[in-house]
Amino acid sequence: MTVEIEKLTRRRRMVLASAGLLFIILQPAVYATLDAPMAVWRAVDWVKASSFVLWSAMLILILLTGGFPFRKLSQATRDALNDELTRDNRRVGYMAGYWAMMIAAVVLFAMAQADFVSPNECLRYLFALGVAFPAIRFAALERRQDG
Repeated sequence: MTVEIEKLTRRRRMVLASAGLLFIILQPAVYATLDAPMAVWRAVDWVKASSFVLWSAMLILILLTGGFPFRKLSQATRDALNDELTRDNRRVGYMAGYWAMMIAAVVLFAMAQADFVSPNECLRYLFALGVAFPAIRFAALERRQDG
């Protein structure tokens, strides 16, 4: 593996891990202020909500494309960044995200039945988990691969 590919792989891993963790950690702070009906949202609420939508779209896009979707890279570099092991790590990350969402759905369903969380909050948590968990798992697998 060349130095450039190692550097890009490390950067992808760090971006996915930190962005995924921050995405989950910041959920309560962001959505605590967005509980009001959309009709009474202020401009800052719209900016906050749209930035979270953009952040989730970027996390999904980075994971879907293997990273660096807007960067001009040669085909050989892209092939090296998305080798068979990386594609397998991405597949395992998606599977882990699926199972994390299923387990969370069961837990959140029970909590919603006991009125600990609202259905709206359940959807928010499931969405956050579904976006962030595959990215975090993929980054962890990539870290293990690099030693």
